[in-house]
Amino acid sequence: MSYRVPTNNQHLKLQPGEEILWQGQPVQGFKFYPIDLVPLVIGIFWLYFIITKFIIGEHGQQLPTALPIIMFGLFSLHGGYLVFGRFLFSRALRRQTTYMLTNRRALIHMHWLNRDYQHSYDLARLKSVMLDRLPNGQQSIIFDNKRALPPYLFLGVNSGFATFFEGIPNAEALYQQILALQASLRSKQTSG
Repeated sequence: MSYRVPTNNQHLKLQPGEEILWQGQPVQGFKFYPIDLVPLVIGIFWLYFIITKFIIGEHGQQLPTALPIIMFGLFSLHGGYLVFGRFLFSRALRRQTTYMLTNRRALIHMHWLNRDYQHSYDLARLKSVMLDRLPNGQQSIIFDNKRALPPYLFLGVNSGFATFFEGIPNAEALYQQILALQASLRSKQTSG
C-alpha cells in the first residue's frame, strides 16, 4: 500500500529547534468497524421510512406539493449520508491527513477544503499514550484516554478531530520511540 506523505513541510507550524523524526498517514481506503453498525442501522431505517412513506405511500395519489418533495430530499440526503456518505467522507479525510512525530510533539495535520488544520500533543505534558491493537491486526497509537466518539459516529473514523494515529504501519516501533522521547523530555524538564 502506498502512502502519499507530503515532502514539502512548509505548511507545518514547527517550533524553533523542532525537527520531524517520523511522518505517515492513516490506513487508506474504506474502513468498517463494529461501531459503524449504529449509524448504518439508523440510516437504513431512515431510508426505509422515506421509501415507504413518500414513494410507496404516494402511489396512486395526487402529485405531492412542494413541502413533501423538499422533506423527501432532506430525509434522503441524511439517510444516504448515514449509510454511504460517512464512509466516503472518512476516506477523503484520511487521504488528506498526515501524522508526524517531532522531537517534542506528535502532530496530526489535515488539509481539507483548501485549509490546513493542525492538532498537536506536547509529549512532555501528555498524560497517557497507549498502543491499541485491533482484531484485524492493525495498530493505532492513542494520545489521551478518550476517543473522539461523537465525531466518529457522524463524520467517520479519524475525521481529523480524533486523538490518535490510526492504523499506521510499524506502530509498535513508533510507540516505543514516543515513550523514549517522552521519558527524555520529562527528564530534561525535571533536571533543567
